[in-house]
Amino acid sequence: MVYKSKSIAILLIIICAFNLYACGRKEESLKNKQINLYIGVKDKESLNIIKFLTDEYKKENPKVQLNINNAIGSKIEEDINESKDIDVVFTSRNDMLKLVRKSLLADMRDLYEENNLSGRYYTVAKSYGRFNDRYYGISMIPYTIEIIFNKEALNKLNLKVPSTISEVEGILKVLNSSSQRVPVVLNEGMDINNIIFSIILNNMIPMRKLENIYDSSASEYKQLNQVQKSFDILENLVKGGYVNKDTFEIGNESTIEKINRNNIPMLITSSYYANKFDNSNIECLKSYDLEGKNRLKVPVMSDAIISIPMNSENRDITDEFVKYIFSDDVQKKLSKKGFVTANKNANTSKEGIKKTVIGHLQNSTEDNISFIYNIPENFTNNISSKIDSMLSGKYTDNEWNEVVDESY
Repeated sequence: MVYKSKSIAILLIIICAFNLYACGRKEESLKNKQINLYIGVKDKESLNIIKFLTDEYKKENPKVQLNINNAIGSKIEEDINESKDIDVVFTSRNDMLKLVRKSLLADMRDLYEENNLSGRYYTVAKSYGRFNDRYYGISMIPYTIEIIFNKEALNKLNLKVPSTISEVEGILKVLNSSSQRVPVVLNEGMDINNIIFSIILNNMIPMRKLENIYDSSASEYKQLNQVQKSFDILENLVKGGYVNKDTFEIGNESTIEKINRNNIPMLITSSYYANKFDNSNIECLKSYDLEGKNRLKVPVMSDAIISIPMNSENRDITDEFVKYIFSDDVQKKLSKKGFVTANKNANTSKEGIKKTVIGHLQNSTEDNISFIYNIPENFTNNISSKIDSMLSGKYTDNEWNEVVDESY
């Protein structure tokens, strides 16, 4: 009897231990069925796409809970450093660089290789997530800057759709002389001054050079003579009557309707709005060629990078989430919504403006990344202010040194 009692006791202990282990595994499993997202971007365009992507994920993964946390007036470095509950970060490239410099983001190289992101995505999308030859994220959607024309409205001015940047300059001069402004419809947070400056500066200096001295010192930045040369080129455009303080005006989606109705001849926009143009008279500049010179680089913008924090404790399901977002099937859904994605296999519509956008993305590299994403944010604000002054006729021939001094 004593032997049987001991056997029963041992059996009960084993059963209890197994139950405790199973309960622990269940709690761990439940924890792993949650993904905590940190939304560090605020522009409506990125938020619209994030909502679409997360809604699609919830539909196909109803057992996984997505917890969405929005950054509100706080420093992203502190949030990511102090929390172990953040699994995926949606952030700007500028903030991504801050996090990388503090070793707060994980290297996503394995995820890139396992999912063939390098083969399935355009180079510029991957370059947005790269720093010092390591991949810490990938662009959610890159947007090209497109110069749009209405053929019928141009005909009324005895002008034709341009095929080179030099011809675009000629149209700007005609519009300026008749006090007609060029509307600009961009994503929130994009600035027309820095967009125009990107067309110049991105062709003067390798973006890797800016990346390598990111947030270093005033003396390092002052050695970049190419930036002042870019200001000088802009000054020549001002003197030549091509641009001034009245050349551009802020537009919106109703402005796109006007160019669709043949009411305005020219518009500058981002490819986020490529699906909005529905008039056969609408064309866009296919290549940024200079007559007798090399082709200029089309600026590519991206407001949201998807990254994984170093201290994420939920990597398996987190990797599956990122893999889902960048799968061909999900990217094709974005394409059907009217967006031109960075996924080579996803873009279903290859006509009209979208065809040009795809061509621009195919030919884009790290040097098409707008310079504003490779310098600290206070620099971009000071550069924009300096351009405002230049467009109003105030040129000092020392703009870059002044920007650096104002930024440090």
